[in-house]
Amino acid sequence: MDKYEGAEFRLPPIEGIWEPAFRIPFISYFVLFQIVGYFIRTYAWKSYSGFKQYRLRNLTLCVIHSSISGLWSFVFSITHQQVMLEETIHWYSPWAVQLPILSMAYFICDTMDMLRHEISKWTIELLFHHAASIFAFASAVLPHKFIPYTYWALLMEINSIFLHLRSLMQITGYSVLRQSLFRIIQLTNIVTFVIFRFAVQIWQINWAWINHRRFHIFYTGIAFIGGAFFLIINMILFIRVLASDGYLGEFGRQHVAIGRDSQKSVRITEAMKNS
Repeated sequence: MDKYEGAEFRLPPIEGIWEPAFRIPFISYFVLFQIVGYFIRTYAWKSYSGFKQYRLRNLTLCVIHSSISGLWSFVFSITHQQVMLEETIHWYSPWAVQLPILSMAYFICDTMDMLRHEISKWTIELLFHHAASIFAFASAVLPHKFIPYTYWALLMEINSIFLHLRSLMQITGYSVLRQSLFRIIQLTNIVTFVIFRFAVQIWQINWAWINHRRFHIFYTGIAFIGGAFFLIINMILFIRVLASDGYLGEFGRQHVAIGRDSQKSVRITEAMKNS
């Protein structure tokens, strides 16, 4: 009998993190992101310093992860439509589970990077986001259930590509130097935000409501509580983006817009004073 049969009616097997099928790829992806991060720190954005340099290097790794996870999940959703829509609970493949494991490793790496360089309200928000994402992905990977559901969640990374590119252009000044390109990225960011964040989350929550009797209440809680958590985060982020892009007027730009890159974090400020 398959030990994962009926796993959707049990709590996730935490001991699964020690199994080679999880441990080996997770460590491999973690090391891979550390190596990529090292090369970015060594060779990229050397003409910048301080907080800007940290942000540019961090965002570069963000774009790499978003491109991999977003495009992979998008191609999967096209080539495995029936799986995404009808086999959301039980479909499993060893190669498919690599994407959520890779993303878990990335979130750990990004958390470590933020804690080394930046202490701010933005860091706290992202730490909650990363922790919730890791928890949700682990709850699918360990019981070998809900893998297509994680692919639905990772479709949001398609929007993250443009969100990060937008930030890169703003920090480097290319938002002014290449205004036409920046405008395209701004609009694409808003469109993909609605499609790949809000629409995807509506589908996920609706699917969980329709199928909540088919799995343990633990997973129902992840779907509803986690879904509400990420929906609130995305709504706040969307309003900030609209304000920053000028769609909410001058008041929105001054009081609501994202101001992360106009402020130095506590930790970086102290490091610069001591250097």
